[in-house]
Amino acid sequence: MLRLTASARSSTLFIWRLFRFSFVSFPYLIFAVFPGLAAVIGLLWAKFRRSALDATTRNLVLLITGLLWLSCLFAANRGEAFLQLFNFYPYLLLFTVLPYLLNGTAPLARVATDVVIAAIPINLMAAVEYLLRAPQIPAWLKRTELSRWFRARPHKERAMVMFGHPNALAAYLVLVLGLGLGMILYSRINAVAAGQPKRKFSWQTALIYFGSCSCLLGVFASGSRNGLLVAFSQLLIFSLFTSASRIMLGLGAVGLLSAAVGLGVGGRNLNQIDWASDPRLGVWHFALDLLAQRPWLGWGLGNFKLQYPPGLIPEYEYIAHPHNFWLLLAVEAGIPVLLLFCWLVGRICVRALQQLKTAPPAERALLLAYLLAFWGCLAFALFDVTFYDVRINLTHWVLLSGLYSLVPHSVDSVRSANSADAAHGER
Repeated sequence: MLRLTASARSSTLFIWRLFRFSFVSFPYLIFAVFPGLAAVIGLLWAKFRRSALDATTRNLVLLITGLLWLSCLFAANRGEAFLQLFNFYPYLLLFTVLPYLLNGTAPLARVATDVVIAAIPINLMAAVEYLLRAPQIPAWLKRTELSRWFRARPHKERAMVMFGHPNALAAYLVLVLGLGLGMILYSRINAVAAGQPKRKFSWQTALIYFGSCSCLLGVFASGSRNGLLVAFSQLLIFSLFTSASRIMLGLGAVGLLSAAVGLGVGGRNLNQIDWASDPRLGVWHFALDLLAQRPWLGWGLGNFKLQYPPGLIPEYEYIAHPHNFWLLLAVEAGIPVLLLFCWLVGRICVRALQQLKTAPPAERALLLAYLLAFWGCLAFALFDVTFYDVRINLTHWVLLSGLYSLVPHSVDSVRSANSADAAHGER
């Protein structure tokens, strides 16, 4: 293993702290921490002077980058297409160097713990917003300034907190929920390995439990049917890895889902929904027609909304996307870009699943955390498109970097220089 000088360790420690602060505070500060994330990318490239990815993954990223640019050159509206590159290029660049910081279980566990705990205020705010927008609250409470402000917001009876749409809130919270469930198992395994008494209290563990449970409250308050289904699928998957509470988790998930179908969620009555008449079906049909016309380079990033004829679907004068990320990518960037993205993401996820079978218990729990969270990303993307929200987009790429970092690659000798750093021993 390569040895680092004191100055090298100090510089990486600074980059690690800058990334940790920027990423965890991103949901609250948003654009104010962009300079910090840009500095992280620049400093990592300046320090290591090469990508942290293996040759195959690096080539896939380069091909995607080139084809996205080519698609923009032949877009129906090139200005819009080149503008939408900002939803891809910065994150691809971060993905190429982030494994230098996330190499090892310690930094990955620290990031996951931070995100789960930092989401607690978001979930509490979502609960307050949901209650103050509910029609059943007393009249005197409706007259308060806070209640009137919440009730004047769009999307009646649904919480969205600082996100632009309730579905975006739910999309972010299912990512946090996946991390939280895995970290619950990770904390149990570490406690047993350290020989700690089963009932010994830990503030960090308590906050992980509370943060994970509060995500269910936040998803419910958002009124997102998609978010609810994804969250319960995560609970059911998690129950397979926790034998002591498997039955309780499984029955609890099914019971809560049944209650939501019967009683409604976030002000929406699910048992009255005619799934066959969901407007998504009409949007998908229109998207497939567009894809058939320009299958190779697509219409250009951001051009779907420009091709949609107002009123094509009753009551929908404007639709920004086809409510499916993979279909949107094919329509706007072309089938080759879609296939390359599937190859990039699928290759990393398959290797992580294979590693899950043989990894030590603590590493397996950490893998489960990132896999559950990324499953939230993939499942949500089947029925909605939320990567336009920079907070969600950044979290997606950090999760994918985490999965990549947890699996051995041919460039381990290069990244081992960073694993020796004191930053990764920081708790």
